[in-house]
Amino acid sequence: MSLASAPSLEADRARRTPGAVAWTTVAVLAVVMAFADGFVLTAVQGAVGAIARAQEPVTYWLWISAALVPAFALAVLAAIYYARRLFGPTLRSPLRVVGAGLLIALAGSVVGTAALVVSAIHDYDQQSQMSSTMQMDSSPAPPGVCTGECAADQAQYDVHLRAARLGSALDIGVNVVLVGWIVAFRGGRLERPEVERAGDVEERSRRGDLNP
Repeated sequence: MSLASAPSLEADRARRTPGAVAWTTVAVLAVVMAFADGFVLTAVQGAVGAIARAQEPVTYWLWISAALVPAFALAVLAAIYYARRLFGPTLRSPLRVVGAGLLIALAGSVVGTAALVVSAIHDYDQQSQMSSTMQMDSSPAPPGVCTGECAADQAQYDVHLRAARLGSALDIGVNVVLVGWIVAFRGGRLERPEVERAGDVEERSRRGDLNP
């Protein structure tokens, strides 16, 4: 192997080696998105959810947000893994970092939307049971006609559907802003800063710091 080819091989190896994940960044992203999306969920639940579940919104927000942190952490890691498969093994250039950040925000929004849907199903079930109890003495509706309890359930379903869509849109917008802010605050890095860049290897090779 010639002396001229050794630096280029070293630089190519550096470009192909995946950088170590910045676990602090992963943790911060997971916690911030969990509590932000948990706030959206709590707000939606308090607006259209079952009354019995809306008695202590702050406690509920803290509880549900903390419970969602592991799911958001897995979502962040999955997004980084997919970003490496999509953009390359290293996420160091600005475009790759932006692309990975958008994937992280999208993955977090999927988790937040799933939590919204589960909460809406639970609320709808409780509200349907309450509606059935309140209308036990009402006369049954004619076949094919949705009135009384049926109409109330359908109206409640429509409300939950619109609320879930709105909450999902809020999750996406909030997560994009928060992920962008956090990544920018941490210097635009998703990988540990001590990982040597390929450009640094090439620069060192020009100065003769690398051995053949």
